[in-house]
Amino acid sequence: MGAWGTGIFDNDTTCDVRDEFYELLEDGLSVEEATKEVLHDYLEEYDEDDLEGISWVFTGLAAAQLERNILQEEVRVKTIEVIDEGADLELWAEDGENEGVEERKAVLDELRSKLIATGKQGAQ
Repeated sequence: MGAWGTGIFDNDTTCDVRDEFYELLEDGLSVEEATKEVLHDYLEEYDEDDLEGISWVFTGLAAAQLERNILQEEVRVKTIEVIDEGADLELWAEDGENEGVEERKAVLDELRSKLIATGKQGAQ
């Protein structure tokens, strides 16, 4: 896995998740089917203790669904959960890049805010 920046799609996994999700939709799968396939394909790469890898899968999928305005509630809730756990910040913390940690935290906070706002809109 390579990361070249702090943006949501600035690492290989989130880009691959987004691209596969969009390809599956273009192939005619429903949002539910495409989501299930992406989660199956990518979550099997990480064991349940690899919160960083799991967070990349969910943040990539949630951001992709937001881009298309087709956010699923289960993805929204799980993504907020993994953001709140903070596992995604470990990559930058390990490298001693405090600036990177703060930049990534701001990106994740923005995504989290969008996810929360989308949930509130859906509840009305």
